[in-house]
Amino acid sequence: PSGHHFELYADKEYTGKWGVNEVNPEAWPRDLKGMAAVRFDHCLLYGDELPATYDLFTKVLGFYLAEQVLDENGTRVAQFLSLSTKAHDVAFIHHPEKGRLHHVSFHLETWEDVLRAADLISMTDTSIDIGPTRHGLTHGKTIYFFDPSGNRNEVFCGGDYNYPDHKPVTWTTDQLGKAIFYHDRILNERFMTVLT
Repeated sequence: PSGHHFELYADKEYTGKWGVNEVNPEAWPRDLKGMAAVRFDHCLLYGDELPATYDLFTKVLGFYLAEQVLDENGTRVAQFLSLSTKAHDVAFIHHPEKGRLHHVSFHLETWEDVLRAADLISMTDTSIDIGPTRHGLTHGKTIYFFDPSGNRNEVFCGGDYNYPDHKPVTWTTDQLGKAIFYHDRILNERFMTVLT
């Protein structure tokens, strides 16, 4: 409904636990390079039809609502959905155009890893969008940057743990600055409008 195309798989090739042996494994892979992201974490997508997208993801695919943003009329304008105990696996923001990407996010283990990623981003003269900072939404610690194709990427650590029986956390649009950028609480125009 949001204009995004998803491919669902019932099977996948087993590749092991992120680069360590299954018998007597080391604490972490010895050959991690760069930012050393350990997995894909989530994506944030923009599109219209949020209610229909919500129904598809919750009623058909089994996701649940972890966090949401409501406007002054009580209409949901952002929905953070989880299929696990992560803060979210996918999020959708209402936008008049279908099929837009805000960012993809990769998981790092610690805040120190996020700061190291910031150093690597700076060392390579990569365009930093925002951060390092913390979100109010999800409470994740983060930095955003643009890849050579112009797509926004995030490396992210921490964040809330959710369970399907938890009540969703609700934010209101009048507190959106705090929700997105907890430290300075100021909305950034580029962060809100640059989509691919």
